[in-house]
Amino acid sequence: MLAYVVVALGWMCGGIVGGATGIGTAMIAMPILTLVLSPSDAVLVSSLLAVVSSTHLAWAYRRFAVWADVWPLVTGMLPGSLLGVMVLKVAPVYVLELMICVMLACFLLMQCSSRLSRFSLPDAPPFGLGAGAVCGFVQSSVVMSGAPLGIYVLLRHWDPDRARGAMSLFYVCAAMCAMLLQAASGLYSASLVKLALAGLAGSLAGQTLGVFLGRHLGSETFRRILLVFLAVAAAVLFCRAVS
Repeated sequence: MLAYVVVALGWMCGGIVGGATGIGTAMIAMPILTLVLSPSDAVLVSSLLAVVSSTHLAWAYRRFAVWADVWPLVTGMLPGSLLGVMVLKVAPVYVLELMICVMLACFLLMQCSSRLSRFSLPDAPPFGLGAGAVCGFVQSSVVMSGAPLGIYVLLRHWDPDRARGAMSLFYVCAAMCAMLLQAASGLYSASLVKLALAGLAGSLAGQTLGVFLGRHLGSETFRRILLVFLAVAAAVLFCRAVS
């Protein structure tokens, strides 16, 4: 019973953040889930919940989603994921974590400069394809695609609604792909599905509240939240790498 309560609570907390910003749901939920679950079980339960939670967010922000923003990300994600799997076979995980940590640190330092922080990526599909490939690579190697996706959103200078619409649609495709691959590998059990169902109630409740709060976020506040998320992601990657 404790595990069911903790999973629901973890995904409710993550849902509030994800509903308001479109990013960071799993990062908030995962540390809470690992209090009662093994890391591998926490990942599998979160993968199941991510399908429903991302679909819920995509529906909530459907009016603001622009398919032209999303299709390059999804298309680039596929080869990026394959490349990440291949590199993971030959490179230690901690090396990849440190590399991504350095990338995040460089971007955060760039944001400290008023001139560099105004730089904007052109509205062209090749940049979306490249960002999608990086997201896929990071997801399949260190399971943190939200970090490069957050950088891409900030570099495009999208307004909060457009950013949340694009990110939620991207996460639907990414979550479905991950869940199908895991299911095909026979990784799910009946007990994990039951835990996911418990977390579903917390996720939907948290995201509903988060979407309500997100409507009151201004562009500058939204940007600062994403920067905080990227700083936390960098810290998490560094801690994982050195440990």
